[in-house]
Amino acid sequence: MNTTLLDPKTLGFWARCVREAQHLSQEALAANASVNIRTVQRFEAGQPINVPSRRVIAKALGYTNPDIFDVPKFIETVLKFFDSLKAQQQNLDDQHPDHVRIDAQALVTGDAAAHFAEVVNAVSFTIDPALTDETKQLAASFCDYIQDLMDVDGLPVSSRLGFAKDLDGILQELYGLGASVYSATRDRKFRAADWGDKPSWEMTVGYLAIVPADRELAQLYIPRRMKLA
Repeated sequence: MNTTLLDPKTLGFWARCVREAQHLSQEALAANASVNIRTVQRFEAGQPINVPSRRVIAKALGYTNPDIFDVPKFIETVLKFFDSLKAQQQNLDDQHPDHVRIDAQALVTGDAAAHFAEVVNAVSFTIDPALTDETKQLAASFCDYIQDLMDVDGLPVSSRLGFAKDLDGILQELYGLGASVYSATRDRKFRAADWGDKPSWEMTVGYLAIVPADRELAQLYIPRRMKLA
């Protein structure tokens, strides 16, 4: 295993994981390191920053050695971690051959939720059974609201702002009850066997997963094939 270099994107993703594990925002990390937030953003995105900034970010992340990012043992540990993560993902893929993985994002604002409802043509909801009954009920209300909003065409701006505010309120209640909401989208093409030369029906399918807050989702497993009712 070559440990002479660590890919900047890999290092940036590792730093983001360490930061989030400590419940630090990018702003907080930048303040602790006495650097501009854009420096933290560039570093986590795998873009180049100067050596002094790398050193103070390392210290702000809790490493006693400011040059830790260049230590072979550290690099070897990071690479082993990601190799293990890839192996776990491959194992999950092998266990679910009829599913595919798609990237997921945390849904934290009503505006983002309203936008999600606007861009998807169909949606699939998942509410984790580990949530409390109260949280499940609120999660179901959130899903119903998204579904209803999808059925409305030509929303005036004032109405959209009102819907976004309502969704934001529900989201904040969900987070207050210890739940997190994740969204993902996938562009699909559908066609029937008797369509002949007719073009496929193109649509964007949305996915919402509401899970306990201690579960962080970077990806969702979704069925490889989807049937429309």
